Amino acid sequence: MCRSKDKEDGAKFELRFYSGYKGKEIPRAVVIGGREFVIEEVVSQKRVLDQKTGKRFEVFDCRMEGQRVKIKHFESGEWEISFPEET
Repeated sequence: MCRSKDKEDGAKFELRFYSGYKGKEIPRAVVIGGREFVIEEVVSQKRVLDQKTGKRFEVFDCRMEGQRVKIKHFESGEWEISFPEET
C-alpha cells in the first residue's frame, strides 16, 4: 500500500506500507523525489489518542538509512514524518 503527500516546494513524498494478514500496516519505505529509502527496522510502535482533538494515530519510531525517523500515521490516511535529533 502506498500513500503520497506533496510538499510546498513541489517535492513528492510517498510512504509505503506492508499490510500483514491481520491488516496491521507497518511502514516499509519512504520515497522522496523518486528515490526510495528502506525502513530497516521498526524500533517501537504505539497507538496514541490526542486529548485535544480526539483523533487517534499510530507513531512508529524507525531506523532508515542509519538515522532515526518518527512516522505518525493518522486514521484518515494522512501521515507525517520527522527526523528527531539523536541523543
